[in-house]
Amino acid sequence: MTTLPPEPDPVPVPPPSSHERVRTAFERLAKADRPGLWAAVRTMEEVLVEAKTVDERVHAGEDLPLAGTVCAADVEGLPALARLTDAGAVVLGTAVADPENAAVGLEIVDLALNSSAREISAPPGVLTLKPTPGLIPGPTVSVSARRLATGQRAIAAMLGPDGVDPAVREWPADVRLAAGQHPRLGIPAEANLPLPARRAFDVAAASLEASGAVLVPVDVSAVYGAGDVLAARSLLADLDALLLPTVGILDATLNALDLAAVTVPGDRRPYGITVVTRAFEDQIGNDLASVLTGEQSPDPYPCESVDVVVFGAHLCGQPLHDELHGARFGGLVRTAERYRMVLLEGVTPPQPGVIPGSAGVDGERWRLSPAAFGRFAAGLAAPFVLGRVELEDGSSPLAVLCEPAAAAGGEGLDRYASWRGYLRFVSTGGPRFPG
Repeated sequence: MTTLPPEPDPVPVPPPSSHERVRTAFERLAKADRPGLWAAVRTMEEVLVEAKTVDERVHAGEDLPLAGTVCAADVEGLPALARLTDAGAVVLGTAVADPENAAVGLEIVDLALNSSAREISAPPGVLTLKPTPGLIPGPTVSVSARRLATGQRAIAAMLGPDGVDPAVREWPADVRLAAGQHPRLGIPAEANLPLPARRAFDVAAASLEASGAVLVPVDVSAVYGAGDVLAARSLLADLDALLLPTVGILDATLNALDLAAVTVPGDRRPYGITVVTRAFEDQIGNDLASVLTGEQSPDPYPCESVDVVVFGAHLCGQPLHDELHGARFGGLVRTAERYRMVLLEGVTPPQPGVIPGSAGVDGERWRLSPAAFGRFAAGLAAPFVLGRVELEDGSSPLAVLCEPAAAAGGEGLDRYASWRGYLRFVSTGGPRFPG
């Protein structure tokens, strides 16, 4: 049989330079012929000069997460705007307050800052991230973009104290980085919606339920109108988020209730879906929104965290996984060939101990907030200990290891490479757990 050589990997297409993106923005601006969208537009020459500077910074090796991005704002001089340009974005001009965000929808700009209080809308092709109030210096803003990752990168660039605004807030030490495999989502117990809005909402709810979410019908009136702080706090106490049809939700109300939100367009124009979360749980809202948009979940916001590698009963879906409260999955890992896995005796639930040896062991990396890590470390029972483990990529994160003396005489599990490999063997008729 004749076999053909494998096709070469496709060469990745580099993103457009900032200079190219600005030229495209002005071409689309002219084609759209919508002067009413703009309070002021800068000259092409001025914007191209800034774009050239961005390209030079990139070529010099600077990491500019927003290089090649064109943006606008509905107010001049926003403190947050300077942080976007520091991250490589180029400002096209000042847009009028537009609930439809047409400048984004027409792809004239990649993202827009909105500081005006308004009813949240879901124009086709445009999503909006409303961060926790106070995370960004200056007036409260939301970010509209065509892609979730673009909006999240923009917000990440604007976060943190600026030395001027005393009201700026930072991520708390106990912030949850994820909602887990089965987030509890509150949905309206009753909703009088137009038929297209109802269909859009039902499709979104079904998508999230299929991905593992648990839908809980609740009274959501506390987040509408003027809002009710105590009722909203009680409502979200036992939920990971609210899933709402984007009808009648006010920016000002969510800000007054100290909530974060993400709005995505639905499959029935112009109706969308809004995911509402508690303060500082913006990342959870973004993760849920990514299910609805079909994007890969964006990189998490850059809050302080601690990575821990686990091998046994703390793996996802295993009996002790909930001890990693609010942890975010960081990927599958494999140790260097300096370890071995042993089945421990007298441990409930059954677990392996990872000790020095001459084999590699498969595990999972999880990222926890500092407070969650502290609780996890304090609750880790003997014979397990936290220690550095060398991975095959050369890194050395913390990991749940075992005191070697406790593993003496235990059955070696080297042939399985992972705890799940051993569990699969047991489930198909192999040896049962001792005791």
